[in-house]
Amino acid sequence: MKVCCAGVETGATVAESLERADRCVAAAARAGAGLVLFPEQFATGWSPVHPVAAPAVLPALAKSAAEHEVWVVGSSMEGGEMPQNTAWAVGPDGEVHARYAKVHLFTPLGEEQTCSAGDHPTIFDAAGVRFGLAICYDLRFPELFLHYARCGVECVLVPAAWPPERLAQWELLARARALDAGCYLAGANAFGGSCIAAPDGTLASEQNGKMIFGKIDPDRVAGMRASIPVGKDRRPDLYARWEEMP
Repeated sequence: MKVCCAGVETGATVAESLERADRCVAAAARAGAGLVLFPEQFATGWSPVHPVAAPAVLPALAKSAAEHEVWVVGSSMEGGEMPQNTAWAVGPDGEVHARYAKVHLFTPLGEEQTCSAGDHPTIFDAAGVRFGLAICYDLRFPELFLHYARCGVECVLVPAAWPPERLAQWELLARARALDAGCYLAGANAFGGSCIAAPDGTLASEQNGKMIFGKIDPDRVAGMRASIPVGKDRRPDLYARWEEMP
């Protein structure tokens, strides 16, 4: 499958953002993409202090996915007083096939004070590829990605709003998590640096304007995991014991 990380800019209104997103989906579909990934909170911009729920986002993603016959992954706040930072995977049938709520909230800016955290990983299958979902700050926590590796995930999709001053860390962590899990990692970032990392930690993407494209090859994932069997060689019995040490 060909994946597109779409660098859509947040508009002055949610409606403007969604119009831009639909044009991106159309362009990516014409370029042969089977899945389009948008940055974190692309329609409203990410704000840990004043999280904004945008109920129009999910129906718009579903409409774009169905009209252009591709998978679309986007995120928005979902819920009431303490909403969850949520990403959805919508299929070409216009239906939601997966939902993921951000597990690791960004405490340096107080995200945990205005949002509630998710507590489970999310996996879905599309066009012969097994995908996992993560959001932004999750990238700093390898445990989630190692779990996805154990579940046979071949590509983790990461919408993000990673700040410009830490883009070097963003790319480093994206490549490291791909290498940790022996899978692809596609990251769409609101502030540039969107990339697709291969199972060996190298970059496997090409840029066309503000869109990043890359092909997900399950055979390459299988080959990497067979040649360097990190999953088989792990020692979880020891790790659990170490956690109990003072």
